Amino acid sequence: MTGERPLYIHIGLQKTGTSYLQSIFWQNVEELTAQGLDMVPGSKRATFHLMLRARDRYQPDVDPPGVAGALDRLPQQLAEAPGTRALITEESFAPAPDGQIERLLAACTGREVHLVVTLRDLGRQIPSAWQQLIQSGGYIAWDDYLDAMKACEGDVPSKYWRSTDVAAILERWARHVPAERIHVVTVPPPGADPEILLHRFCEVLGVDWTRLDRSLPARNRGIGRVQAEVLRRVNYRLPEADRRRDVYGEVGKRWFAVKVLGPQNGDRIRIPSEYADWVRDLSTRYSAAIRAAGHPVTGDLTDLDPVPSSFTDAGFEVTEQEVFAAATNALASILSERAAELRVRRAAAVEAAPAPDPAPGRVRRLFARR
Repeated sequence: MTGERPLYIHIGLQKTGTSYLQSIFWQNVEELTAQGLDMVPGSKRATFHLMLRARDRYQPDVDPPGVAGALDRLPQQLAEAPGTRALITEESFAPAPDGQIERLLAACTGREVHLVVTLRDLGRQIPSAWQQLIQSGGYIAWDDYLDAMKACEGDVPSKYWRSTDVAAILERWARHVPAERIHVVTVPPPGADPEILLHRFCEVLGVDWTRLDRSLPARNRGIGRVQAEVLRRVNYRLPEADRRRDVYGEVGKRWFAVKVLGPQNGDRIRIPSEYADWVRDLSTRYSAAIRAAGHPVTGDLTDLDPVPSSFTDAGFEVTEQEVFAAATNALASILSERAAELRVRRAAAVEAAPAPDPAPGRVRRLFARR
C-alpha cells in the first residue's frame, strides 16, 4: 500500500450494468459521502466531459467550452474531495489506448488508483454491443456485424473489439495499474436478482449497500431484434449530420429507440447457433486470461459462461412483415404523441385567452330603454 487515498476508476465495460450502477450511485451522493466515498468530478455530465477530454473526443463545435479544461481540473477536484476514497465511473474509458490512460492517471496524482471492471457473458454482451452500435447511429446488419467480428478477431483497435475484447483491455490497463488493483466484478447470469451486481460492486468499494436508496424509475429495456432492424434501416437513410452524437443521442437513441421502439417489447437479440462454439471458446480464453493475470474477482468467473438461451437456431431471419408491423406501430405512436401535445397546447391556449366582453347587444338595449 502506498498510504495514498484510493481512487477507484470504473471503466465498465459497456452493457455490463453500468447505467444501473451509475443511477444508484448518483442518486445516493450524500449517503456515499457519509460513508467516505466521493463521486468525482461531481456529476454524471461532468464525468462524461472528463472522458471526452481524456479520450481526445472533445469537439469544440459540439461540446460546451468547459470540456476543454475537464482533465486539468481533475487534480484539484481529487485534492478537495474529503472522503477516504473516491470513484470515477464512465464506461467509455475502457477502450482508451496507452497514451490516453497515461494522461488520465497523470491527473490522478496523490491517489492510489484501483480499476473496477464489470464483465458480462459474451452471449449477452455481443448482441448488446451491436444494439448499442445501432442506437448510436450505426447501420451494419446483425449478420455482417458477427462476420466482421470473427474476421478481425484479435485486432484490438477495431471498432468491433475495442470495447469487447476483455483480455486485451485488461492487459492494456495492467501496463499502468498493478494487477492486484484491477478488480473484476462479474454480472450474475440471466434470471438472477439484479441487485447481486450492486452488492458485488459495493463490496469492492467498501460501501454498505443496505444504506443506499435503491428505488429507480422503471428501467428502459433494450430494443428487440425486429425493432433494432427498423432503427438500422432508418439510420441508413439519415444524413450523416443527423447521426452525429450531439443530435442523434437525444433524437435517435433516447427518443426514437427508447421511447418509441422500446415499448414494443420485442424479442431479445440472440446469436445464431452457428457462432456458439466460437463465442464459448472466446469466453473460456477470457476467463483463463483473468485467472492467469491474478486479478481479484468479485463474483464467479463461471458467470461469464454463455447460457444456451443466448443462442438461436432461427438464424438471422427477420421477415419484412415483422419490420412493416414494427415500423407502422412506431409511426402510430409518434402520431399519437404529437396529437396529445396538440391537445395540450390548445387547452393551454383556451385557458390563457382573455374572458369575452359582456354581450355588446344587451348593453345597447339597456341604454336604449333609458
